[in-house]
Amino acid sequence: MQDFYRDFYRATQTSNAHAAFCQRAFGLNLCQHGFADTAQLDVLMAAAELRPHQHLLDVGCGNGMIAEYLAECSGARVTGLDNAPEAIRQASTRTQNSAGRLSFVVGDINALKLAPGAYDVIALIDSIYFSDDYAATIAALKQGLRPRGRLAIYYSYGHEPWTPVDEFPAHQLAASKTPLAAALHANGFDFVTLDFTAEDYLLAQRRKVILDDLRAEFEAEDNLFLYENRLGEANGISQAIQKGLHRRYLYIATLAPC
Repeated sequence: MQDFYRDFYRATQTSNAHAAFCQRAFGLNLCQHGFADTAQLDVLMAAAELRPHQHLLDVGCGNGMIAEYLAECSGARVTGLDNAPEAIRQASTRTQNSAGRLSFVVGDINALKLAPGAYDVIALIDSIYFSDDYAATIAALKQGLRPRGRLAIYYSYGHEPWTPVDEFPAHQLAASKTPLAAALHANGFDFVTLDFTAEDYLLAQRRKVILDDLRAEFEAEDNLFLYENRLGEANGISQAIQKGLHRRYLYIATLAPC
């Protein structure tokens, strides 16, 4: 996995094809590796009530372009954390003149050591999947939240192509029943959710059309692995949603009153 993300961020740093794909698919080239377009990012900021002078932790920030967008749109101070040293190197270099507003650190979602009460909002935008133990990760994030702090998590849950359909626990598709919901409840969080499944499907279809249009450009750059990775994501999501076995949610979680 480390090798893939090293190669991914090295390639996307200079890939005009990938930049065009992100611009056309997501509304802005933020080097997205996931399914959050700018509309979803805007909803996250509004739903999490992200404000100037607050401190946001972006867990799984990649090369930091989404963190920059969140900082610019909200006025908040943003710290980005990612397990890919190449991504953090790029983010730190690109934003070196914004040190008071943006900072980036290498960190492992499975070994989080957050300063107690450091953050008003902690966002995980399609990154909780890298956790080996959702409950343990949520517990670590909880320690980093200030009183009345919030978790904002984009989370897709559904059938994977390599798993037999009859082995998939479809009863867990409801927002209140997903593995993430169980981990939040186990750590004393209440939450509200917004359902983005319809948007997820439309974005997957749009991605396939755009990728088909850009395939020759990816090939000319010798970056077909980027094309194939992004197409595989779109096909997998499309198939699962067509089977009724996929949901995408935004969770906004706060600690339940004592």
